Amino acid sequence: MLKLDYTISRKFDELAEKAKKVSSSQLINDIAATVDSKLFQDWANSALSLLQQVFGEESAYYRNFQSIYAKIINITYKESFDNCRAIVQSARAEFEQGGLTEIRLFLDHAVLEYLSGRTSDFLKRGDKHTACVLASVLLEQFLMLICGIKGIPVGSTEEMNEALYQAKAYQVGTYQRVKDWCYMKADFISGQGERYRTADVDEMLRAVQRLIIKEIG
Repeated sequence: MLKLDYTISRKFDELAEKAKKVSSSQLINDIAATVDSKLFQDWANSALSLLQQVFGEESAYYRNFQSIYAKIINITYKESFDNCRAIVQSARAEFEQGGLTEIRLFLDHAVLEYLSGRTSDFLKRGDKHTACVLASVLLEQFLMLICGIKGIPVGSTEEMNEALYQAKAYQVGTYQRVKDWCYMKADFISGQGERYRTADVDEMLRAVQRLIIKEIG
């Protein structure tokens, strides 16, 4: 997993600033364009260290950078620097894209865990009405997450359940259970929740939790 750390982003910023200084040291002679070797080496060592820290020595970014860097002996050609710089820029783009994705997933999991925990708390108190409503919100959040992953428009719980079933995201048994849970929530909201036992709401919660574990871990 990519290391999500503000320090890493700051180091990429620092590398970008150093790269500008290296680029501005460009000299053009009769043979080719070069850059200051000391500035380049300082930048390259920092870049290699960061690539190793974030992606590892076996990553394509580290190996490709190292391959170019190892061939530079005394003169640093601008072309070699540009190639190394492009590798770092690609690595940064992947880090930032992957980081945002992981943050979103982390937050989604955190919301699901919170709702699950609060539902359990109300069940322990014997408040099946509030527990049912929270379990329904947990279910809705889960369906929204699955719809997002599968590119299905988000709607009401009933609409998402129908769309996910039509998309063969899950089997008819899950589809029917979600419908039953929607009916249960509607009964509680309309004041007819007494027909259900606390155990019924508890089973709903446990079933939704199993779905979450199965689909997203």
